[in-house]
Amino acid sequence: MQAAGYLFVTMDARWIERLALLPDRVLMEGEFWRLLTFLSLPLSLSPIWVIFVLWFLYFILNTIEDQWGAFKTTLYVLVSVLLMVVFSLVTGYPITNIAGFESTLFLAAATLFPEFEVRLFLLLPVKMKWLAWLTAFFVVIQVMQGGWLDRAFLLAIYSNYVLFFGPVFLSRVRQARRRARFRRQMGE
Repeated sequence: MQAAGYLFVTMDARWIERLALLPDRVLMEGEFWRLLTFLSLPLSLSPIWVIFVLWFLYFILNTIEDQWGAFKTTLYVLVSVLLMVVFSLVTGYPITNIAGFESTLFLAAATLFPEFEVRLFLLLPVKMKWLAWLTAFFVVIQVMQGGWLDRAFLLAIYSNYVLFFGPVFLSRVRQARRRARFRRQMGE
């Protein structure tokens, strides 16, 4: 969908507005296709970056699917999309960019495979966990710079990540506490 969106937008820049999820147009004018077409908004208008983004997105989704299977991967994507759509329709928040959605996919892959090395710019080997920390840093900056509605939208986007990975992180914290308690008891 993003490849098609890129082609449409490069032919005519007005396609960004035609593809975006504009809640008023959906609710008042019945333009229900926008509930899906916003997913085809390209992240970049540079042909080289679009190829890189599409390849990386394909790689990430396949990596997640190899670990989780098709059902859980599809559920992860659908939960994220549904949360964005519901938030947009309830609050009237227009979705004109899906970078946050795609970063949740990246964060999922980085959480599942933190030690995997990615070749940044096809040259520089970087572990996914470091790119995930960089992504989290930029999300924090967006939260600090955005208005309340922008912050709520980010919360909606990243809540699927919390739903799927929150229990894993809680389990790790509990295990670390148990180990620390055990070490203290053994040292006494």
